[in-house]
Amino acid sequence: MHEATKHLPVWRDSDKDWHNEFEKYLSENKTLAYMMLKNAKIFQEKIILTQRNHKGEWESLNWIEFADRFSGLAKALIDIGIESGDKCSIFARNCSEWAISDMGILATRAVSVPIYATNSKEEAEYIINDAEVKVVFVGDQEQYDRIAQIIPDNQYLKLIVAMRDNITIAGDKSVYLNQLIEKGRQLNNDKEFEDRINNVHPDDIVTIIYTSGTTGNPKGAVHTHRTFLCGIFSSMRYPEAGPHYTSLCILPLSHVFERLWSYGCMSIGVRIGYCPDPAEFLEYMNHYKPHFMTSVPRIWDKVYGTIHATMKNAGGMKYKMFEWAKGVGIEAYRNNSYGLKYKIADKLVFSKIRAMLGAENCNIYHVGGSAFAPEVNEFFLAAGINTAMGFGLTEFFPVCVGYRDNALPGYCGVVIPMCDVRISDEGEVQLKGGMSMVEYYKNPEATKAIFTDDGWFKTQDVGELRYVEKNGEKLGYIKITDRIKELIITAGGKNISPQQIESLLGNEIFISQFVCIGEGRKFLSALVVPNFEILEDYCKNNNIEYTSPEQIIQNPEIYKLYEKLIEAKTQSLGQVEKIKKFVLLPEELTQETGELTPTLKLKRKLIDQKYKDLIDKLYEE
Repeated sequence: MHEATKHLPVWRDSDKDWHNEFEKYLSENKTLAYMMLKNAKIFQEKIILTQRNHKGEWESLNWIEFADRFSGLAKALIDIGIESGDKCSIFARNCSEWAISDMGILATRAVSVPIYATNSKEEAEYIINDAEVKVVFVGDQEQYDRIAQIIPDNQYLKLIVAMRDNITIAGDKSVYLNQLIEKGRQLNNDKEFEDRINNVHPDDIVTIIYTSGTTGNPKGAVHTHRTFLCGIFSSMRYPEAGPHYTSLCILPLSHVFERLWSYGCMSIGVRIGYCPDPAEFLEYMNHYKPHFMTSVPRIWDKVYGTIHATMKNAGGMKYKMFEWAKGVGIEAYRNNSYGLKYKIADKLVFSKIRAMLGAENCNIYHVGGSAFAPEVNEFFLAAGINTAMGFGLTEFFPVCVGYRDNALPGYCGVVIPMCDVRISDEGEVQLKGGMSMVEYYKNPEATKAIFTDDGWFKTQDVGELRYVEKNGEKLGYIKITDRIKELIITAGGKNISPQQIESLLGNEIFISQFVCIGEGRKFLSALVVPNFEILEDYCKNNNIEYTSPEQIIQNPEIYKLYEKLIEAKTQSLGQVEKIKKFVLLPEELTQETGELTPTLKLKRKLIDQKYKDLIDKLYEE
């Protein structure tokens, strides 16, 4: 790599002193809870939170109501003995009550420790014990029942708070959120509440976010108000946005990506629309018609595959028109020249795609978490849906954030101000900046191991840096090429990135999941989970008997179908990267069965062990 591209400096706007500007921002906002109370006085009756409640009714809270609810909760928590620095957890899917509970915790100078809504009792208990959690807020009956099994014998946990009134609770260690809020409203501890919120320091711990743990126990990344406010200040550069904008909250708030983005939106008054289940993506998109959202490539891969399959099946003029419009759109995007042909393509095709997705108001839709196939990214950009791949980690967030018209397919960008990036001699992306975590909680060895001797955070991602001139400004982008821990080393000594191969199959509508295998093996193979809903339709249309997933994966004709699909999708790969053999699996890999983390990352070692017999058969002579 050319030496000039091995390091991206902090500054891109040479006339701006970002550090002094941030210190001014910090002095005005102090902490997250302080900022929200300040904003409540500014935005008042503007809507901030909106959702569908457990009765199926749409409901909203304005800023005054939001501040009233989390302030009442904070007063109640103070009254029951929550001290500064105590840990409280939120174990729930995305909802307005998540934000109320979170801000209520922070307003007491306590620490908010999220637990993924899909975590098992054992996974939740590990976090409760490691962080010494005193109160857990739960979102539904299933989560309540898991915590109710933990609390009787737990030395730390004192109270379970049910966020919604339709949860059945029992015993004197359970209470409803609404009861706590109402209790807080009646208390006369306003002075203590004000003392707490006014004395929260920017360097107080705001949260401990536990990594999803692809190997071993999760580690708790410690963030302060300062690190989160630094991330917000550096990344929220959307002067056009405000209370008239909506952000769709679809990724779990228990992860740093959605959580910090939601805080950032709230910092400028953007309303948050909650979607508790990604499977209901299209319904919620069409209801909210969001300007912003955070998302993962899997969502866009499946939408891309569905659009293309639908058009292909329609055939005739519809398919020809779609292919014509796609070609026109991509050419216009690449040349940044949108003439008459593009306007026709937009009216006949792209506008209908945006309407179908509820993306008519799209400003920027952030994509992160794994590789986003460039051709998929480019298609949506051509269709007028600004999808941009960002980059960050639980321990260091954000690094790259997309802005309107700055997406670069195949790259994460742009690198935000106050974040310094370099590439080590080994090719690792390393970071330095105010948005870095302070430490791993109670784990000095892991903390020391993740930082270099000169203080840079080691991402364990292999990547490249690139400068691009846009609108007279030099912008920095990162391309992640490998994951150090996930590199497959074949028996022949070849280093292969499984993620790059798996991303090629991400938009194939017939495939639900695809896992590369090959560590220490003579060649690459794969475990493939079909999209059984699509496959069943295919069988009906082609007079192939389909009785069950277990039956259909044994059909040689179906195996040949997937063989052709995989070959077509991976034709650009080198010979050593080709998938030589594969096996079809009858059911999806899930978090519940142990193969996935809460953020849907593959636990490769566990998968290798669990399917060892099937994998070994692929390598028999």
